[in-house]
Amino acid sequence: MTHHGDGASRTLRLTAVLVVLGIAGLLMSGETASAASSAPSQNTNKVVLKIGTTDDPDTLSPYTALDTLSWEIFCLNYDGLFGVGSDMQTTLGLASEFPTQQNGGISADGKIWTIHLKPNLKWSDGQPLTAADVAWNFNYNIEKRTKFYYGTMSHVKRVEVVNPTTVRIICAEPEADLETAYIPILPKHIWSKIPTQEIVSTYRNSPPIVGSGPFQVVQWKKSDYVHLVRNPYYWGKKPSVTDIYFETYQNANTLASDLRAGTIAAAENIPSAEFSQLTSTPGIDTVAYNLLSWDYLSLNCYMGKSSTGNPVLRDPRFRQALNYATDHQALCNLAYGSRATPGTTILPPNTWTNPDYHWQPPASQMYTFDLAKASQLLTAAGYPLKDGVRVNKQGKPITLRLAAPSDSAQEESAAKMIAGWFEKLGLKITLTMMDEGALSSHVYNYNGNTYAPDFDMYVWFWGGFSDPGQTMECMTTAQIGEANEPGWSDPAYDKLSAEQSVTLDPQKRAQLLWQMQQIMYEQTPWIVLVYPQALQAYNTSKWTGWTRVLNGSGPAFYTGNQGQIDSYLDLRPAAYAATTSSSSNTTLILVVVVVVVIVAGSVAFVVVRRRRRVEDEA
Repeated sequence: MTHHGDGASRTLRLTAVLVVLGIAGLLMSGETASAASSAPSQNTNKVVLKIGTTDDPDTLSPYTALDTLSWEIFCLNYDGLFGVGSDMQTTLGLASEFPTQQNGGISADGKIWTIHLKPNLKWSDGQPLTAADVAWNFNYNIEKRTKFYYGTMSHVKRVEVVNPTTVRIICAEPEADLETAYIPILPKHIWSKIPTQEIVSTYRNSPPIVGSGPFQVVQWKKSDYVHLVRNPYYWGKKPSVTDIYFETYQNANTLASDLRAGTIAAAENIPSAEFSQLTSTPGIDTVAYNLLSWDYLSLNCYMGKSSTGNPVLRDPRFRQALNYATDHQALCNLAYGSRATPGTTILPPNTWTNPDYHWQPPASQMYTFDLAKASQLLTAAGYPLKDGVRVNKQGKPITLRLAAPSDSAQEESAAKMIAGWFEKLGLKITLTMMDEGALSSHVYNYNGNTYAPDFDMYVWFWGGFSDPGQTMECMTTAQIGEANEPGWSDPAYDKLSAEQSVTLDPQKRAQLLWQMQQIMYEQTPWIVLVYPQALQAYNTSKWTGWTRVLNGSGPAFYTGNQGQIDSYLDLRPAAYAATTSSSSNTTLILVVVVVVVIVAGSVAFVVVRRRRRVEDEA
């Protein structure tokens, strides 16, 4: 699950760039779909893809990164055993075939998986990639109970090397989501030499980064760009693109202007006003989408003595009243400029089909905006009004801290609206805007080894997994102090989570996940506020091969930990595509003009954000 830019900060950057106009003849073969050879190509011809965003990686370590751009890069640099296609279905990664009971890949009881790797796999440094690499990664995550990956393999006991191209995965129970879990396979010959504590805390994984994916990170200039080059040892389809630059913009309006000018091929996090103009620009396609993401109000439910949260939030009746005091549609219209839909659960609608894992609350169970009902519920639960002030069961006025990230106009507006509604209930709300690093430190606060969450409520943003069970598992008791931010615990929810994780039948699994969503919705540890739209656009006059996910309704790139990288593999210059379609044996000489725009003496603040939806300035 991608999450907030942990440890993010505002960084002052002075950029002075000289103008360079480069014109180079590019000699390219008509065959672009052949597999990579076993040795690196010495061809120095380049096809450069530039993607602009206001985002910036927080780190390039798959063990600590929370930013969406970081995960987009990981999916290009590292393979898993399996992947995810543009239709959200599982694809083959390093594995050579899908294991089944029929081909002997899965035992009759579903507890032993035998997975065969593709032959002659290599890392981008030319060293062999073998079953030993796969086993080391799985066993490391199991042994260290790593934050991001252990939850997706909780039933795996160990992984054994059968031979150089075969691993055997031993499970305590059947693992329903083993194929859908993105567990990046990292090179053992590099990562096994890094101290464990450093891996899970401070290790930044500086370029050049060794991986097995189609591209390799070779340079990262913080708050400026990340440069990837094509991996000559990649086992799959050879991309036409040789170089990718993810360029970080400090000014979102400049981002849109550069896309319009052709300086970059695509842009993510476009301002709403600029986005509307781009929709009528010839040669530019625009996409407003939601990909497994939501904005939410987190309520501190943690029962531990170390929590500094107001105890009233541990009462589900109090939390339910707050849900009735939240106008989701008004948030969509006002705080999000109508670029969002009302939220209900952490499995967004319009994502899965056959089955649809999203549970939609029926009208009889829906939290509709009703301040009078919210007030009545609070009074009935033992929190009466006294001279217009809401008091707790000890008769003392209730004061709640509400925080929101200072870099998001949308979330700041939402927090202000929420504070206003709650104050109408007689609650005193102390509203604070803070940078994401400070907010994260409050949410994940520890006193030594003791989890001590230091908050009452906050508004923030999150994105889930393509596998719905992995998203729901984040709210189990075992994840308190990690993914379970509100510190909420419910035995029935935990039991259903354990059951869905071993249920192989999708329809039966969906019923369990519906029940989990219903419990969470009723208990309200999170109030899922809205499903916000992200805005991206890309050039179709100069590039062909953009592939949108979710069967054409989602983004063409920037899918984060969902791992759909089809666009990067299929993209090629439109002029080249037209030439090769008429004569596949004709050599094309492609002239590439690269323009680097002057940004002389500009000073800007950069905000690290997992996936920021850029808003128009007020």
